Amino acid sequence: MHVKSKKVLSAFDQITNYIDACDAFCVEIDFAETQSPEMSQRLMLPFDAPLTSLLKPKQIDRLQQILLSIGGPSLKQIQHLRPMNLINLLSSLIMKEDTNMILDMRLYEYAKGEDKRVFGIETVEEHLCILDAMDLVSEIKQLKGLIRNFPAFVRQHHAIMEYYVNGQIDKLYQHGKRSLGKWRKTLLYKRNTIMSDRLYNLSSSETVFCAVGAGHLYGKYGVLCLLKAHGASLKPIRLIYN
Repeated sequence: MHVKSKKVLSAFDQITNYIDACDAFCVEIDFAETQSPEMSQRLMLPFDAPLTSLLKPKQIDRLQQILLSIGGPSLKQIQHLRPMNLINLLSSLIMKEDTNMILDMRLYEYAKGEDKRVFGIETVEEHLCILDAMDLVSEIKQLKGLIRNFPAFVRQHHAIMEYYVNGQIDKLYQHGKRSLGKWRKTLLYKRNTIMSDRLYNLSSSETVFCAVGAGHLYGKYGVLCLLKAHGASLKPIRLIYN
């Protein structure tokens, strides 16, 4: 999970045992490349069209209350974020930000410290194409729904955490598929195909620890099923969270 949570990080030492046994380490996109000007620009709204110009006064007031209630930044500080980027921020804050790094970043830094080859299984260019394909109207609609029923959004995220620590990847997948709506082919299925193809090809020449969001694993078009279709043999590993 892309969260800053002590609960999620409580399995860190168990996970690093498997990183130690591998030649290389990859995440969805190399963190060294995520700070590129092109990526930063795609995650922001045009300067002359901040969030406050896209929402009604009551929605703005409610969003300010939400941010205050979960210890987030002021709306003024983040008014130029794209709606989907703001939704991701709210998700992260709900999941309890009580560590200084998200799990995959922490693992990435560990692998670098162990002199592993680190890289992204996807490219910056592929992510930029995805961002360009998403329409602002749909993003705003999703944000408005969140503002309208924030308690339900919070309940869903508490459930997601329990699914994760209990290894219920089927429920994580079902939640992700529902929440993505019409974007599921672009953000889930297409990316799963890219990741599984590349991971399988890499496995013929080196052992790779690949850290991707748990929502990508399950389903007919999930990374696990696609790897099996390539002929890979898979074995689950149980982690214990405190």
